[in-house]
Amino acid sequence: MRSETARIERRLLERASSVAEVLAPAAWTDARVEAWLDWLDETSDLPAALFRYAEGLVQAGDVAGLFDSARARGGFRRDLGAAMLSGQMAISAPRLGQRMPLVQPADSDFAGALVTLRAEHRGRAMARAAVRELTARLQAVMDSVLRCEGDPAACADPRANASLARAAEAARSAGATDAMILDAISLARAGEHDWSSVDPRFSDVDGLELVCVAGEEPDPRVAVAAWETGAVAAAFSPEAGQAVARGWGGVRGAINVLAFGAGQDFDAPGFDAAVALLATGLAAAADDRPAALGLAGLADWLVAQGLAYDSPAGRAAARDLYRRASSALISSGVKLSGGLAVFDDPELALRLGGVGASAAPWLGPVTVAETEDGAIARVLSEASLQGLTVLGGDLAQARAHLLGRLDLSEAPGVSHAALHAKGFTDHEIAAAEAALPFAAHLSDAFAAIDAGFLCDVLGATDADLADPAFDVLVLAGFTEAEIAQTEEHALGSGALADAEFLTPAQQAVFQTADDLGPVPYFALLAALQPSLALPAMPDLELEWDTAPGDARALMSAAARAGVAAIRVRRAPPPADLSLDLPRASEPPPRAARDFGPEAQERPAQERIVERIVERDRTRRKLPDRRKGYIQKAAVGGHKVYLHTGEYDDGELGEIFIDMHKEGAAFRSLMNNFAIGISIGLQYGVPLEEFVDAFVFTRFEPAGPVTGNDSVRSATSILDYIFRELGVSYLARDDLANADPDELNADGLGRGALDEGAEQAGEPQPASHFISRGFARGAAPDNLVFLPSAKERGQPPNALEADVCAACGDVAVVRKGASLICETCGTRADTHGGDMTG
Repeated sequence: MRSETARIERRLLERASSVAEVLAPAAWTDARVEAWLDWLDETSDLPAALFRYAEGLVQAGDVAGLFDSARARGGFRRDLGAAMLSGQMAISAPRLGQRMPLVQPADSDFAGALVTLRAEHRGRAMARAAVRELTARLQAVMDSVLRCEGDPAACADPRANASLARAAEAARSAGATDAMILDAISLARAGEHDWSSVDPRFSDVDGLELVCVAGEEPDPRVAVAAWETGAVAAAFSPEAGQAVARGWGGVRGAINVLAFGAGQDFDAPGFDAAVALLATGLAAAADDRPAALGLAGLADWLVAQGLAYDSPAGRAAARDLYRRASSALISSGVKLSGGLAVFDDPELALRLGGVGASAAPWLGPVTVAETEDGAIARVLSEASLQGLTVLGGDLAQARAHLLGRLDLSEAPGVSHAALHAKGFTDHEIAAAEAALPFAAHLSDAFAAIDAGFLCDVLGATDADLADPAFDVLVLAGFTEAEIAQTEEHALGSGALADAEFLTPAQQAVFQTADDLGPVPYFALLAALQPSLALPAMPDLELEWDTAPGDARALMSAAARAGVAAIRVRRAPPPADLSLDLPRASEPPPRAARDFGPEAQERPAQERIVERIVERDRTRRKLPDRRKGYIQKAAVGGHKVYLHTGEYDDGELGEIFIDMHKEGAAFRSLMNNFAIGISIGLQYGVPLEEFVDAFVFTRFEPAGPVTGNDSVRSATSILDYIFRELGVSYLARDDLANADPDELNADGLGRGALDEGAEQAGEPQPASHFISRGFARGAAPDNLVFLPSAKERGQPPNALEADVCAACGDVAVVRKGASLICETCGTRADTHGGDMTG
């Protein structure tokens, strides 16, 4: 057998880790070339690798006694290499080497096997989710250490690094052990930056793990297990189950039947020779493993002849093709344990150009092709072109219907005139129309328009441009109906089953799997079964949100149609799936407290109260007249003025930072930094997050702090500011320090408090704490904050003080027969007279 030589070219192929120059057939897409290179473990020369693979099969075939002469060996190597290079056939890598476990209802462990399979599936799913969650949590632990700017030992201590403490607690809550947390801290201290892990892989590529005999009326337990795990093959008789289990694993190979023509042009001798060639290759590659031969592209082959998949003529043509393949396999004299079979192998289908060996209905008339510069464009498939020609269809009309007119000048809805009215110029319209041949949706074409136009003319924001679902036409004001009409006009409908220019009989030829449903597929497999060595087992994927009952209904339909076995599985859920949970309801009202004898006998119980406060992501406006304070201090000799503004409830809402004698660049940077912090506070960012992020930051100026009674030293201006805010607004006394040298480079303090230092507990005028201007005189001038007896170290009844009626200060002392205020100088005698200045 000789195959047509494919034109070979050099091309640049973007691989996972590099861009390489490769030799490959010119007609193949990059994805197809890469699939072959991955299978052959090759990097550059695909033709040479294919012939080396064929030579390896020659050597294996010699051991198995498949060749009787050197000429037979050379012919096999040449023909197999050429057939694979021309896209006529492909062989898969060996799969499982052992038989698939089989369980039947009569077995004592039938129910246990299903329960175990489902439990293992849940365990694997939870393990993968746990790996992802723990990886993120432990990475946060490392980041908390790496971002810290203070002393390395303090940064790695959860008692000194509040951010680390929270990250460690979150990791522990997610299931991390304390040993893992300590490992993450130690790795961060050692300079590591990445806590990487790999999702566990527990099963083979195909994912099928168990064959169950479900019975003619499928057992509900089997249906539920198949729905939940996707790893169950349900057979409808013990004989079918044994055959499926026996034929599982090994190698598979498939022939692209459309490569040999269709109808009157079908190359029957060439097809027979290809079956014999592939059978020999599979026997050489099997190495005592099961081997099965399949026919790929059956639905395309039927369409190319103008035969409807769901018709007696279509089923008869398919049955005759499989009978011919079975006869050719027998005539070759090659013994394959799996024989002729129907199977689903996505990797094999990709290497054959997108046609599979499952005998499933047609996928549709539109496929993709790759241009010389690597762009992917939509084109009509070869099968649809041949089918339209056989049926006498108008190819130009079909192209316009399927691929659209690729022009917006006369489009309904979004026409040139409508676009001009919205502000689009000819330049933007031309850019959108140039992208139409490569677009799957109309929005994809308009995404090619320059972002400057979208922002300046249409008013798009940065958030709009970053949104994957952003639609330029919606922003421009077009309705969904207008966009849908234009999309069909410009890009086509993508289907021929509803084309008005075709008769109903012609439309039936081009029906796809979505149009037909599963029943015609079951009927075709039942017609092919007499020619197959193994039970035909459809592999069907349900939507991810279906119920277990849907899986059982599909199994029942397959059993009624005469299919011997079936595999049902669900599609994976969307990556962005998010469960919309309602807000937690308010707790029930508390019952009246019972102080009776029975209540007194009840033991005390811990009462846990949780309050959830949710805020909208909107900016919380500060009052026009707001409270706050100004703190003047000097950090390392550099004066800093910190202004704060508060909400009515006392929560911090803004800060201003002034450093009058610094450089203009540094002052501007600090001013804008304060604006950024203020905006964050007004949008609900907790002050705690800012404090934990910026304390211990280290840069000049730094050193002793003067003018602040709580913060006496700082490692930077930011460290000082957020220590002050933490002490004043969060009661974070751990951030206060009394030693100006505490955070110097040596980390050593000066010991005990110097003698003569100011003692706490002295009375302070209220005017030190309340803004008279803010209060507008509403607060009395004679208010004072009296020291408590606890502060003076005296018993509660030992405090006696005289208050000056003039200034309100606790500073009245007795001098002889008079009382004199040491603050304002007002004098009074002890006979009850008024104090006079």
